[in-house]
Amino acid sequence: MSTTPSPRPRRRPDPRCPLRPGEPCTLCQASVTGPQDCGLVYLIMDDPEAREAFAESKRRSS
Repeated sequence: MSTTPSPRPRRRPDPRCPLRPGEPCTLCQASVTGPQDCGLVYLIMDDPEAREAFAESKRRSS
């Protein structure tokens, strides 16, 4: 009698916040499912000046 091992339950990856490296996405808004549809991430990454200011602030804090 052969038994087939039951598949392991798949664990969903924890989304990470691109604005706070190393920290999980805390889903700050009720309708957000992760960084891919976060309004704040969109605003920062879509605006070249805001993106550069954010990058500069990260360089200064390092």
